[in-house]
Amino acid sequence: MEAARRFAWDPQLACVQAPLSGNVRGGGWLSRHWALEYAIQFNRMMPALARLRMPIPLGGTSNHFRKAALQAVGGWDAWNVTEDADLGLRFARLGKKVDVIAPPTVETPPQQLDVWVGQRSRWLKGFIQTWLVLMRYPSTAIKEMGVLGFISMQLTLGASILSALVHLPWLVWCAVCLLVPDANMGSVSLGMLAASYAVGVIAALTVPTSSFAVRLRDILTIPFYWPLQFFALMRALYSLSRRPHFWVKTPHDMDA
Repeated sequence: MEAARRFAWDPQLACVQAPLSGNVRGGGWLSRHWALEYAIQFNRMMPALARLRMPIPLGGTSNHFRKAALQAVGGWDAWNVTEDADLGLRFARLGKKVDVIAPPTVETPPQQLDVWVGQRSRWLKGFIQTWLVLMRYPSTAIKEMGVLGFISMQLTLGASILSALVHLPWLVWCAVCLLVPDANMGSVSLGMLAASYAVGVIAALTVPTSSFAVRLRDILTIPFYWPLQFFALMRALYSLSRRPHFWVKTPHDMDA
């Protein structure tokens, strides 16, 4: 109902994104961290991008579209394995407005590491596909999105790819600095460490959990979760080179 009201109030609105919420009841360490990521993405990042009128890489299935706007951008890309994120950025390129609504859709997080890696590898493969398409003609993308919109795209879509690449080497380097007396982390590494923990704290405070002890434990173990993306990225790159349009199906609990 809220989506229908928003479309009625704003004729310029092309799409509304509903938040996805992780059902972490009974879930383990991996599921809680997955839910933390969703909390920061859908409860903080996307609403901020919408307020600033920046490009929004759509996520999940909780999207509602105005038919005419969807037809104007050519509909979904059948060959992109993150067609939602791609569609959100195509809306931005054509000047279409995207906003967020409050009612959430509940999704069950992956419980096993192999399922998590499979899902994450598909996301990363799709992000790379979308980024490569945009960067074929960067001057055109800048003209269509605007300079700030182009920068925002790099800080969301591009940063997602980059973070998957750097977190494991960064963790290894931190371990070397702790174990080798002459090694020096440097101010840049320390700054990155502080910024990463700041994001983790924000995420932990936005997702419902059973107690603060759970949140504290998750905050302290963030450096061991984020590097897992590296393995998903390697799988994504391999799949992109061999089977670029293959969709890794993620099993979901129908009781969520």
